[in-house]
Amino acid sequence: MNDEKRTRVLMALDCGVIDAAAFRALGLLTGEPELEVTGVYIEDEDLINAARLPGAAEISTAGTVSALDPENVQAQLVQQAQHARQTFETSARHMKFDYSFRVSRGRNVDILLEAASTSDIVVVNRPLRTAGLRTRRGAHFAPLLERHGNLLFVNEPWASGRSVIALCESQSASGARALAAAKRIAAAEDLEFLVAVPPQQRDEQAVGADRTTILTDWSESAIVDLCESEDARLLVLSATHLDWQALLMGLIDRVSCSLLRLG
Repeated sequence: MNDEKRTRVLMALDCGVIDAAAFRALGLLTGEPELEVTGVYIEDEDLINAARLPGAAEISTAGTVSALDPENVQAQLVQQAQHARQTFETSARHMKFDYSFRVSRGRNVDILLEAASTSDIVVVNRPLRTAGLRTRRGAHFAPLLERHGNLLFVNEPWASGRSVIALCESQSASGARALAAAKRIAAAEDLEFLVAVPPQQRDEQAVGADRTTILTDWSESAIVDLCESEDARLLVLSATHLDWQALLMGLIDRVSCSLLRLG
């Protein structure tokens, strides 16, 4: 984290859809009430250029196929950027955060990486259950995962589930920070705080946990099953011996709960 200034949070509003309820969790990530929050909406050049290709088609959620109109795509981007700005600024003012908002055009991943380079925490809003132009898969965020350790993926809606689950595969300073953040969020949201540990940590009660569960299988599928069985709102990963980048990239596409990784 940045020790000299306020914690800088970047919110990537990829589809112009923002879960306003998730704003209240931002201050809980670090325990610091004063944040500097930047919202960025990216007009993706790859999408605009694809719409100009001959024969480009759009498939609706109902299965209807229609010609992809570049002007319509551009109009949707402008409309969603305006909606994102309004929702973002209203939420930031309500939380009394220092904030700024900008619209950038270019390749999505390039702009995201540039903006993230000056941020302490990156928040990515992904519309899983609401209408939007596109939902980016986990592989799209691989460059971001490689270069940034503090990430929150808000898989809408935020206000869902009944628990916060923290994976504690090994003990470390970053793991302690992740556990502390998970505990703060669970307490503030009135959710059960569950810590998953390996068998060798069976007798070590996680500080502040409502419940500790033994996880013998740390595979992606086993973690997905845990989130589903415990009806998780948030899954928290910390620095472990696992390949957390590959794990997080896979989980992004497989769980409906939000995901937090603190380095």
